[in-house]
Amino acid sequence: MKNFFLIFIATSFFTLNINAQVVDKSISGLQTGVLGLWWHNELRMDLNWAFRTEVGYEAPYFINQEKYLMFSPVASIGTRWYYNSKKRISNSNNTFHNSGNFAAMAVRYYPKNLAYSLIENNRFDGGGYLVFSWGMRRNISYRWNTELLGGIGVDPISKNAESIGENNWILNFTIRIGYKYGMK
Repeated sequence: MKNFFLIFIATSFFTLNINAQVVDKSISGLQTGVLGLWWHNELRMDLNWAFRTEVGYEAPYFINQEKYLMFSPVASIGTRWYYNSKKRISNSNNTFHNSGNFAAMAVRYYPKNLAYSLIENNRFDGGGYLVFSWGMRRNISYRWNTELLGGIGVDPISKNAESIGENNWILNFTIRIGYKYGMK
């Protein structure tokens, strides 16, 4: 009976520690991909929820743009829901540093200034976009990770005289490699 009680306590303690590590308390890092460079910070809101802030320089695909890429600064705030954490833990997959699949909603702002394009007459209006996306993050090592993200966003308050009555859309697809820095 004493051994059973000790095993029960040890198992309960291990389970509580696993659940506490589903979403880390705070993660900061740099990520780079084919079409951009980003700095991000994720703060734990709840067991499976994180609040993410991000600033960077990227080339998103705006639906109404010309065929050439346009690099622009971006500032983003949003939430991420890591929905498959329990399944990853039960399959003995790691979840440290928020490794797992997630659904995200973010408000992304692209200012007009500092935008760069290969051609001069490429029109860029900037603006704020509400972006819904799905992604997955996997750890390569303790400090390095990779992230795949895809989604679509809409500019609900377009200020263009040409696009009154229609929304501006953005496609957000990125493949990123990141470095986590800070506390171990």
